[in-house]
Amino acid sequence: MQKLFNDWIEFVKLAGKITPTWIKRHEDRWRLHLRKKLGNLFAKDVTRTHLAGVLDAMVRKGIKEETRKALTTLNLMLDYGLTRHSIEINPARMLKPKDFAASANRSRDRALNLSELRMLWQTLDRTIYLKTKKEYAPAMNPVITTAIKILILTGARRREVAAMRWSELSIENNLWLLPADRTKNKQAHTIFLSQIAINLINDLKKLSGQSEFVFDNGKGHIHPDSLTSTIHRLIKVSDDPKTMKKTSIAPLSNMKPFSVHDIRRSAATAWGEYLKVKPHVIEQMLNHQSLNKLVATYQRATYLEEQKSAWLAWGEMVEQQISTDAKNIMPIKHLVNY
Repeated sequence: MQKLFNDWIEFVKLAGKITPTWIKRHEDRWRLHLRKKLGNLFAKDVTRTHLAGVLDAMVRKGIKEETRKALTTLNLMLDYGLTRHSIEINPARMLKPKDFAASANRSRDRALNLSELRMLWQTLDRTIYLKTKKEYAPAMNPVITTAIKILILTGARRREVAAMRWSELSIENNLWLLPADRTKNKQAHTIFLSQIAINLINDLKKLSGQSEFVFDNGKGHIHPDSLTSTIHRLIKVSDDPKTMKKTSIAPLSNMKPFSVHDIRRSAATAWGEYLKVKPHVIEQMLNHQSLNKLVATYQRATYLEEQKSAWLAWGEMVEQQISTDAKNIMPIKHLVNY
């Protein structure tokens, strides 16, 4: 099974049909959850009992979502073995996520309204007073907070923002030109940057202007998961007693929980609800491909002018109704450690 996994991974890397990120996730899943119990078994001898035992053990750990994805990994690698005549049957095909109470989660529909986006922005803008320097300083990492603000302003995906490069930006034209190899659907994408977005990005030049990446952490670009973990800490203080301080209060603990991806949905919802942007234009702004294959094949209009107007109008709305004075001071003892 270990050899089969290695051969399959080598094949998908050569085929180039899935991103390096997804390949790494399959590799991590195999290494962390599957290899120990399955790696030394002959692939032709593996049964549903073997697979179910591994997946049941994962469920007992409380990682149901990862269990469902592990079944996908097993199915893909065993299907590969089937086509190469390494095995005669794929036993994973006889198992379903529901057999392990690991069915896909219901699609999320959380969208933050303007008031909630304002609360988030204000929290990102909070400062603390440094007695030793007798000056105010950001309470949070300015690179991370700016990245989250750009998520709000553009509706882009977290991975696209986290790895934003200076070379992708045309500041004088207010453009962010995402190359095809950096988008989920492998389609190049143009995002128009409002003036507030340009100002935020320019403010980072003194921190990362010498780097390839706009959101540089000293070792390369910030990891997308750092945006997720920051949002989580804003909503909920860590349950780990080693890291939790008795005085820690999650700044947004009273807000209904939301994820980084919900910020993207929030922007798209606002474009339609407040700016009355047409649905087909919003889909282009999100760089979505039409589910209708006929439309996707023959409808090539990109509505660039409509997109530009919508992004610029959204920037003005954010500036007027969401962005506030950064001098929103909160004692450091009331803040979670970011």
